[in-house]
Amino acid sequence: MKAIIENVNIQAITSWLPKNVLEMSSLVSLFGERDVFNIIKATGVERARIADETMTSSDMCFNAALYLIEKEHLDLSKIDGLVFVSQTADYILPSTSNILQARLALNKSTICLDIRHGCSGYIYGIFQAALWINAGACNKVIVLAGDTSSKMINEKDRSLRMVFGDSGTATLVTKGNNNMGFSLNSDGLGYDKLIIPAGGFRLKRTTTTNNVKKDDNNNWRSLEDMYMDGAAIFDFAISNVSDDIDELIEYMDWRKGDIQLFALHQANKFMVNSIRKKMKVDIEKVPINSNNYGNTGPASIPLLLSDLLDENNFDLRKVILSGFGVGLSWGSVACNLTETKFYKPINK
Repeated sequence: MKAIIENVNIQAITSWLPKNVLEMSSLVSLFGERDVFNIIKATGVERARIADETMTSSDMCFNAALYLIEKEHLDLSKIDGLVFVSQTADYILPSTSNILQARLALNKSTICLDIRHGCSGYIYGIFQAALWINAGACNKVIVLAGDTSSKMINEKDRSLRMVFGDSGTATLVTKGNNNMGFSLNSDGLGYDKLIIPAGGFRLKRTTTTNNVKKDDNNNWRSLEDMYMDGAAIFDFAISNVSDDIDELIEYMDWRKGDIQLFALHQANKFMVNSIRKKMKVDIEKVPINSNNYGNTGPASIPLLLSDLLDENNFDLRKVILSGFGVGLSWGSVACNLTETKFYKPINK
């Protein structure tokens, strides 16, 4: 699906980080020095922020939203849409977006929606907000994107524990003078390549689904833990993301050479660089910050933007944002961010 949505703008982006820092080098006693440093070298992830036992994705996103409201001096009565993008909801039901509407004291007329996407979810969230605004249903929509990925991972699964981190973000989408181009894609045939098998209604939790077993690569997990076929996810991303971006650029009638910033989902340094090389784009146009935060799922793109752009070091007239992952799903947005305010991540 490709579409251009007119007269929308991303006004501001904030991010919130847990205080707990996991240094990957500290896992030597658990996984062994050789394996730990080989994984750090391969992924580029040196540390990640980890939420404590009581903190949820909605807590982090709530904090990011308060930060956004404070910085932008927002009138809460003027916010009429809220999108919550996360795989780690507070409950199976009700929707977490409704809970956040009440916590933020937004109007009861606020449209609320949960999007249960992961690493592509930010693109889907911005698309939904832009649709509401373009349709005349909303004027100001807050997109809250975040995951406590660490809580989905078995602590003895080195393949995932050394890659993922936690964060919550808030993005304000409003009416404006800019157009956004979107490309959204799905391939459900690969649903089992990144999955938590038990806990839904296809396979309910039982007395045996939490039994932890070791796989052929010495990673330990149960059916209630996240599983990722790393090779399959890498092949999927390399096969689809670059082409999707190229097709969107052509759809927008842009020239690739005019684009100074490609903000890709921060899966890890190796994957981002591999996609960049296939796109044939200069390294300085594709920033990476996963070394300090790991893969933060739907939060990774806004975290990247707020982390690196508070000083506006890039030409932001033509920007590509692109996310990819669980589903399988992937998507990109072409946008103008010259009017967007970026606020440095906080953890207070």
